[in-house]
Amino acid sequence: MFPIIDGHTDYVLSLLETGRDFLVESATGHVDLPRAKRGGIAAMLTAVFVRDEHLPEQALVRTLRAVDRLVQTITASDGAMELVTDVEQLRRCLEGGRFGAILHFEGAEAIDPELRVLRLAHRLGLGWLGLSWSRPNIFAEGVGPQDRGRGLTALGRELVRACNELGILIDVSHLNDAGFWDVLECSTVPVVASHSNCRVLCPVARNLADDQIRALAAKGGLVGINFHVGFLRVGAERPDDASLADVIAHIDHIVGLVGVDHVAFGSDFDGATMPRDLSDASRMPYLVEALLRHGYDEAAVRKICSENWLRVFRAVW
Repeated sequence: MFPIIDGHTDYVLSLLETGRDFLVESATGHVDLPRAKRGGIAAMLTAVFVRDEHLPEQALVRTLRAVDRLVQTITASDGAMELVTDVEQLRRCLEGGRFGAILHFEGAEAIDPELRVLRLAHRLGLGWLGLSWSRPNIFAEGVGPQDRGRGLTALGRELVRACNELGILIDVSHLNDAGFWDVLECSTVPVVASHSNCRVLCPVARNLADDQIRALAAKGGLVGINFHVGFLRVGAERPDDASLADVIAHIDHIVGLVGVDHVAFGSDFDGATMPRDLSDASRMPYLVEALLRHGYDEAAVRKICSENWLRVFRAVW
């Protein structure tokens, strides 16, 4: 089995809203520790997301509440999980150690203009930041209905520079196109689109155009393939509307454009509608097997599963 780093999951929000225990297998949601381990997932980007109804007043409190839930889960795991903040920890997770949680803020609404919260969050373990979640904030605009086509604000450029200095990976998934290009211009280190697909195959705003994919690769970054059916096929809404073949088609397209070094997984488990073949995290081996049958050799599959993420983290952290 090839150990996997999953570049985007929303399980903390699911834990908060359902009350379920991540350490116990559940029929709710797409991922918990038992299903992740059966699926060969050694580490997951662990997103902290604040819903619209809690903004702006409760952004920081809701963010800290989610971080606390993650910390409490790790503590209760009795050594089965750890908060990953460096590449050596992540490598050990891949070699069969503890399950790794990588803390990510999906949207910068909790961060203040002076960036004090950013610095404190980094001390708490923040390793990854998305500047926007499909909505405007003081730093950037997202791809949602409120997109006015503007790029990063002056504060947004400061935030990018601060992330580079601290070693926080920047995520451009959910950013609008103008913000995407501003981040690529400002950042001195690789950036990623943690859970986005190919716009030429599925023309929705959350997916990336070919020139964006090329620019990410030229910067040393990558695209984490999102399993959400609506980002795999136009008009898809239900689990039966997309399949493993659609996931592989997006991988093929990126490999054809920029090579296998710039594509990985970013499932969006617990945050989207999964294809029936990938109904939860335990089914990841089916995707790995499908890639091998499709013609990818073991070296390429290892890169897609984990090595490409490791390379990016080495460059940024």
